[in-house]
Amino acid sequence: MRRLAGWILLGTLLTGCGPQADEVASHGREEDVHVEGVVELTPEQRRLAGIEVEEAEVQSIQPTLEVPAVVNSTTQGRAMVTPPVSGRVVELRIDLGSSVRQGQTLAVIESVELAEAWSEIAEAERQRDTARGVVAEAKAEVELASAKLAATQSNLARQKELVEAGAFSQAPLQQAQSELNDAQSELLSVQKEQVSHAELVRRLENLYKDGIVSRVDLEAARLELQQDEIRMDRAEARVAAAKSTYERERNIANRGLLNAREVQSAEAETRAASLELDRARLRVRASETSLASADRGVANARAVYRSLSGGSHGSGGSVSLLAPIDGVVSELHVTRGQAVDRTQALMTVENLTSVWVTASVPERDLGKIRLGAMVDILTKGAGDQSFRGVVQVIGDRVDPKTRSIPVQCLVADARGVLRPEMFASARLAYGEGRSGLVVPIQAVRREGDASYVFVETDHGFVRTPVKLGAESLGRVEVTEGLTVGARVAVKGTFVIDSELKKDELKGHDH
Repeated sequence: MRRLAGWILLGTLLTGCGPQADEVASHGREEDVHVEGVVELTPEQRRLAGIEVEEAEVQSIQPTLEVPAVVNSTTQGRAMVTPPVSGRVVELRIDLGSSVRQGQTLAVIESVELAEAWSEIAEAERQRDTARGVVAEAKAEVELASAKLAATQSNLARQKELVEAGAFSQAPLQQAQSELNDAQSELLSVQKEQVSHAELVRRLENLYKDGIVSRVDLEAARLELQQDEIRMDRAEARVAAAKSTYERERNIANRGLLNAREVQSAEAETRAASLELDRARLRVRASETSLASADRGVANARAVYRSLSGGSHGSGGSVSLLAPIDGVVSELHVTRGQAVDRTQALMTVENLTSVWVTASVPERDLGKIRLGAMVDILTKGAGDQSFRGVVQVIGDRVDPKTRSIPVQCLVADARGVLRPEMFASARLAYGEGRSGLVVPIQAVRREGDASYVFVETDHGFVRTPVKLGAESLGRVEVTEGLTVGARVAVKGTFVIDSELKKDELKGHDH
């Protein structure tokens, strides 16, 4: 009797007798009894089963052509990773099947060739730093020569004024004595500094050999010692010139010559100072040319290093291989410690968010296909999932064996489920559409030649036999068994079916 009541309720729902169905539902609510033939699930059970419901609705139904197809990656979705330089893999940070992001480090390679290029950069930078020191020293000499020329010009003007006034003066002799004293003091000071710096260089050379100080510190001390030698030469030359001047002035003073002699001497000093300034300026230009050449050397060394590292992130003799795109490591042909060269493909990264699906359309049906037409892709590996695509390319050559033409369809949301070389079925829409009541194909369950869906009611889900019509882009036409607005389970139907069959087995036991 209980099974009979269940079938009566099911028959009432199928024939659309709304008032009777409401009466049965109302009776169920009042008595709070289980209605046979209806699967009742709690909200938690529905959530765990992943049940989703959609309303049956009238939509345009287009005829479709189902043909075999093959999945392929897109050009932008596949990238091979090759090393920019020969070397040895010292780190491998991914495995086959790992998901990676663009710019992520996949592996680290050590290369002797890259290490040598890095050393050349360091040497070029050292030469550039030395050239910069020479430029600075030459500019300092220009400043010193300019000051000296200004002093001699001032002295020449003063001497001319004294001659015009007819005065005699011991000032040149006193000045020569003062200049000699200053020159000797300067020479003594430079000698002391040279001794101190020489000792410092000696100590730093020993410390550098022991690895306590850096080469940069040692080179800086050597440069300072070189500058001491230059200052020593200048100081000695100054002392010699001051002695010569002093002796000349003393002879002139002893002989009682007029200050006109001072004018000649001042003019000679001015000419000498001017020549010294010219020479200093030439040294500046030469040192700046050397510095520019050193800068080019550094740039060239860095360019060579960038070329060898392939623009990847690298330092010293190591270079990191970076993921060129987001995706999954689909091929891996290298292991840690393996020697590799720049022509070797180490791995492949594929982004399967978008894929190409090449459908083989018989030549007799080619006239039905249009660019931009919608297509549904189905594969056994994807279960009951279907993927929407668009016809992008229609081939222009017929395969002589299969008498078919390749039609490329772009699936923009493959979600990583569709994989290269996977076989699939492509349902391509064509022709004019017509209206019909449709539900998603995954809502329909089949037993033999019979088809049914699960309709949601106040009590739960009722198995409802249906007759089907044409399929169109993931949906199927229902010609009998449903009305517009009926709420049909489209996901989780296997769980509902299992629960229904368990209830039926219990009924047989009773």
